[in-house]
Amino acid sequence: MSFLLFTNFFLSSVMFGVIIITQFVSYPIFSKVEMSNFATYHDDYVRRISFIVVPAMVVELFISAFIYFYFTTLNSLLIFLSLIFIFISTFIIQVPIHNKIKFRGRRFLFNRLVKTNMIRTFFWFLKCIFSFLIIVEEVL
Repeated sequence: MSFLLFTNFFLSSVMFGVIIITQFVSYPIFSKVEMSNFATYHDDYVRRISFIVVPAMVVELFISAFIYFYFTTLNSLLIFLSLIFIFISTFIIQVPIHNKIKFRGRRFLFNRLVKTNMIRTFFWFLKCIFSFLIIVEEVL
C-alpha cells in the first residue's frame, strides 16, 4: 500500500510542476503568438500537453479514489476532493476557454485562462501537501 501512497505523491508533484509551468510559461506565451498562427500553435500545444496530462490525471483519479476508500482518513478525503476540484475546474472552466480560443485567439480569453488556472495550481499544491501528510501518517 505504501507504493500507492508514494506513487500518488510522485504524480501529484509531477502534475504540480506541469501546472506551474503552464501557469507561468505556457499560458502567458499565448498572447505572444501571432494571431494568424495561433490556431495551429494552440492545436499543437493542446495535443502535446494532453499526451502528458490526460494519462496522469486518469491515473491520479484511480489512485486517489483507491486511497480514499482504503484509508478513509481526513487526508485521504482531502486528496480525493482536491483532485475532484481540479477535474471540475478543468472541464467546467479551462476546457471551455480552450474551445473558445482554439479557432480565434483573444487576449482577454488568454488572461482569463491564466487567472482561472490558479484554481488548478492551488488544488494541485494542496494535493501535494495532503499526499505528503498521508505518507507521514501511514508509512513513516
